[in-house]
Amino acid sequence: MVVARVFAVASLVCVFVSACAQPPVTPIPDSTRRTITSISGDVSGIKNSDTSQIGARGSTEGGQRGAAQGVATMTSSGNLLGLLLAPVGAAVGGAKGAAEAQSEDVVDATRADLRLAMQDTDFAEDLRARLAASTIAGDIVVSSMTSGASTAAQQSVTNVSAGSAPSHIIALEYRLAIFHQAHVNPKIALIAQVTAQVQSPDRKQMLHKATWTYCGQPYDFVQMGANNAALLRGQINTAAAVLAEAIPYDLFVSRVPRPLKGYCMDFSDLPSGTGTKAPGLI
Repeated sequence: MVVARVFAVASLVCVFVSACAQPPVTPIPDSTRRTITSISGDVSGIKNSDTSQIGARGSTEGGQRGAAQGVATMTSSGNLLGLLLAPVGAAVGGAKGAAEAQSEDVVDATRADLRLAMQDTDFAEDLRARLAASTIAGDIVVSSMTSGASTAAQQSVTNVSAGSAPSHIIALEYRLAIFHQAHVNPKIALIAQVTAQVQSPDRKQMLHKATWTYCGQPYDFVQMGANNAALLRGQINTAAAVLAEAIPYDLFVSRVPRPLKGYCMDFSDLPSGTGTKAPGLI
């Protein structure tokens, strides 16, 4: 149902184009890899905590969304019969949506718990700390990881002035959002996207670029928001752990592109064995 597919952050959509000529994540070429002995990095980004459109509030909104889903189902084939049956789909879908919609109180409470989970969790610090402690890159030393764009450049200058070997820089920018569709009772999941730019020590040359997309397992939105949004908070934590392992592994150790499954990445081949398979979101 194409018309009902909604991403919480519009900028995420352009990354989820599986027909790209170049895989979004490839290892650094060996010629460049041999010049890198240490890296310093910075982590910055944004979280989209707008949950105001997740789920239908009561029977009225449920009927509206259900009707839209019914029309989309009938017309998805694009043939004449589907167009003729669109009013039937709207009527049936509207009645079903009105009957199945959660109450306004339940939806409001769920949206609030999901929003607070996104706002409360410090994804940047979690990712930064895990990367700083990582040893998966082998002989490439992680000299420092900081929060805030361009802080790695300052650290690199400090290292050089102190007589140490200059670090290459990895600038990480993340986007965090909740995937959802405009359904009556949608299944939702966390999407965490991190783009890394590997740069020269003076930050004047970009040597390599890659973008990772972690997708959490989709759950019913009320279930995801239950118990202070425990499932969503868990997905945020898992995303930081998986990406903190995948980024240095894919750049400096692996020899193959990170596999995709639709719009999401498969992380099941990570050395720790804790990586996740790519779920099917749509």
